[in-house]
Amino acid sequence: MNDLSTYWIDIIGLTNKVHDYGYSIEDKFFRNFEGNEISKGSLKCSIELIKNDNFINMKFDISGKVELMCDRSLDPFDYPLKIKKNILFKYGEEDREIDDEIEMISRNRQGINVGQYIYEFIVTEIPMKKLHPRFSGEESKEAADGLIYSSGTGKDEDDSEIEDPRWEALKKLRNNLN
Repeated sequence: MNDLSTYWIDIIGLTNKVHDYGYSIEDKFFRNFEGNEISKGSLKCSIELIKNDNFINMKFDISGKVELMCDRSLDPFDYPLKIKKNILFKYGEEDREIDDEIEMISRNRQGINVGQYIYEFIVTEIPMKKLHPRFSGEESKEAADGLIYSSGTGKDEDDSEIEDPRWEALKKLRNNLN
């Protein structure tokens, strides 16, 4: 069920000026994407489209909240989002992505579906570690108590006892200079 036709912007008929678009992003929007960790949300998206002879600049302003599942307690919670992104569509010979903020499109392209861009902007703002707000103070406390685990320094304890004799010679030289 992929119905993103609501998010289609017909660019071929636009005049060279600023155009404004607004969208409500609700639960139905997130059902259009498979494997999505977001199923509920309530956001507003406004797009300022600036059309020119050589390019189209879209400024996205997305704000609202999405429902996430806490990694620790598995309780759902609302995560607020405030996103501002730009995409520049430059006219060229073929459709291709140049980088995250610049895409090349052909002059005969009929339109742009902004639904995928909105979705990607939202998903990239979701943190890797999703914690319910009631745990927000505990994360910094864990770091202060040394409870954050890592893979180590890269040296085994046994390696620290074995020392290269060349380093010993250099230490002796340094000690003689002091």
